[in-house]
Amino acid sequence: MSFQRFLSLVEALRQSPTYPEMDPIEERMLNAMAAAWHADTRLTVMSVMHMFPTISPSTVHRRLKSLRAKGLIELAPDLEDNRIKYVQATGRTEEYFALLGRCMVQAQAQP
Repeated sequence: MSFQRFLSLVEALRQSPTYPEMDPIEERMLNAMAAAWHADTRLTVMSVMHMFPTISPSTVHRRLKSLRAKGLIELAPDLEDNRIKYVQATGRTEEYFALLGRCMVQAQAQP
């Protein structure tokens, strides 16, 4: 039951202006990148492309550009090789996952 409550809360949150609008691919990518960041893995654009073998590299690249435009990721150049760009979380990313975390706590707290 908690999971269904969680899904209902997230669905209601999606209607909120504070929730970043993402398509399913963007959401999937952001979740996977967050897991890598949590494990202290530095992600490059190329490594993100390799994380999703079932999605074309051009689609991954477009979704990265979209997530960047929405303020959910930033790209930082490598200090030694400007061709390498690191994909990093932003404050907005932290806010997004904090919102989901509050939904999870609220879903578990309800009888």
